[in-house]
Amino acid sequence: PNATWCPWNFFRTSGDVRASYGSIVGNLLTTVQWAQKNLSKPGCWAYPDMLEVGCQHGPGGAGDPGLSFFEARSHFSAWAIVSSPLTLSHDVTNDTVMDSVWEIIANKEIIAVNQAWAGHSGSPFKQAESYVQLSDFNMEKKGVIIPHESKVPSWQYFYKPVGGGKVVVLLMNHDSKAQDLTLTFSDVPGISCQKCKMRCLYVHSDLGEHDATFVAKGVPSHDSRMFMLSPSDGPAAVEKNTVFM
Repeated sequence: PNATWCPWNFFRTSGDVRASYGSIVGNLLTTVQWAQKNLSKPGCWAYPDMLEVGCQHGPGGAGDPGLSFFEARSHFSAWAIVSSPLTLSHDVTNDTVMDSVWEIIANKEIIAVNQAWAGHSGSPFKQAESYVQLSDFNMEKKGVIIPHESKVPSWQYFYKPVGGGKVVVLLMNHDSKAQDLTLTFSDVPGISCQKCKMRCLYVHSDLGEHDATFVAKGVPSHDSRMFMLSPSDGPAAVEKNTVFM
């Protein structure tokens, strides 16, 4: 695609995704250049392949390990915040699988983030200086497994403006260990508030008003946190800028 032409309503940015966290992160990062060039937009969305939520294996067959609940939640949230089409690929007739992923795929607040458009399709804005090695950090093209070339930071933050002065952020822990993830409001593009209201889109809960920073404590390996930030109207309602979930 370019500024005046797009092949379809969306375009593939990668080879086939596999049902593993490494493959998902690799495919996710292929959307970044298109967002930064403003070439992922209404009528021309960057698409890093279908969702692997609820899949026991992917193009790699039985060798693909599938995703944990935390990994599946991070996967769905990441596709949502970069405005990717949300194409389910699991067996929707399998009640056991559907029950295991329903909380993720039926999250109306996250789907609303995916559908919102306020001038930017969503991209990273901050990441760790240290890097990690992810297993299965690859994609498939015409039956051939091809390694991704991008480096993977220990943690990585994405943002997407959703209108009305609100911005959604996704804090991702790519590391093999749990981490505290600190969000500094002044780092978030498009946020003008020093004191901001926060809402957690995973537990559908308002977290009150926070001043300058917020710490998501003990985020497990390959898990994430997704928050809505908006300008505050009144005094702080929460004493500690931390959350456990």
